[in-house]
Amino acid sequence: MMRYAIIPLLLVSALAQASPLTLGVVLDQNESIADAGTNQNYRAFAREIERAVGQPVRLQYYKRGFSAIKQAKDGTLDMVFGPAQVIANIGKFKFEPILKSNETTSVAFVAGPRYKGTLAAKSQARLGVPDYESLMGGMARSEINSRGLAKSDFAEIKFHRMAEAPLYGLKLGRYDLAVASAEEAKTWTAANGGRIVFTSASVPLRALSIQPETVPAVAQQKLTTALLAGNSLKLALSTATKADFKSVASMLNTTPVSLPGAKIISAAEAKALIAKGMPIYDVRAEEEYKTAHVPGAILVSYKEGSAKEVGFDPADDQFALNRLPKDKNAPFMMYCDGTICWKSYKSAVMAIQAGWKNVYWFRGGFPEWKEAGFPIESKKN
Repeated sequence: MMRYAIIPLLLVSALAQASPLTLGVVLDQNESIADAGTNQNYRAFAREIERAVGQPVRLQYYKRGFSAIKQAKDGTLDMVFGPAQVIANIGKFKFEPILKSNETTSVAFVAGPRYKGTLAAKSQARLGVPDYESLMGGMARSEINSRGLAKSDFAEIKFHRMAEAPLYGLKLGRYDLAVASAEEAKTWTAANGGRIVFTSASVPLRALSIQPETVPAVAQQKLTTALLAGNSLKLALSTATKADFKSVASMLNTTPVSLPGAKIISAAEAKALIAKGMPIYDVRAEEEYKTAHVPGAILVSYKEGSAKEVGFDPADDQFALNRLPKDKNAPFMMYCDGTICWKSYKSAVMAIQAGWKNVYWFRGGFPEWKEAGFPIESKKN
């Protein structure tokens, strides 16, 4: 009897001696750590992870997704449980999603009963949006950006910390358009009239992503098995990979699909133009360029301080326009790190505004070049 009583003590001792892992939990817009039930559920969730991986787990809450993304980038988090836009963003820092919620959501733009316009340029609509960093807010910003719309196209864009505030404002006539989940939009229009102007594709509501360097494959498998069997959050989960969040990553903070004054080209077109002698500029950071770049690309780094939006302020950024061809009729192309990287868009805009007439924007950038299997260069020692 004594021998069996010792086994749990040995397990507790082994956990205490193992290096702790840090689990970052990005709270939903309607969750609060001040709520005892929320706190209790996530602590139980952390203990389930702890038992599965055989290491102590330190729980860290985040109300703002950007803070969790920054700490994931800095290497202070080993696991992140949060909304789809956070999981998509930390994929850039070697994090691998392993589980996703079966529940999905999509964003809808809802027009009030008296508003006859659409989500279009120069609409001058008053738009209410959920929190800037929330999943709904991020997806709404993405749709606005992808359509090439700027703040000046709206009379007002206001973000709200309370998720229900935009629809409430729409009901009061405060807004012409409001952003909500597709489910909420259907319920609201059925009760209040109006119409749904646009609905996005669906994305997973929440997911768990890990840092493979600190959570090895064996521990990942044990963790996946344990949480699929059941968890304190009472979430129906399924296995996940980066591919599940590829569309989310491109959806969030995505660059516009058009750029007046420039020609948008594919990787194949870029390769053909390079072969004909057209110069290509890499506007990423020097470290990224040194790691790998398009052969023959000229590094002119864009230092970005402005917002990732169509109406950005060039005064907040730095870009050496004097490094571009002196002949403003000479053709050239620019690229950076894919459709969610704004540096090549912004540098192209600055070049167009400065008078260059033949700007080519390789929007898919280096990721598209690599996916096409084209050769790359490196200046790493």
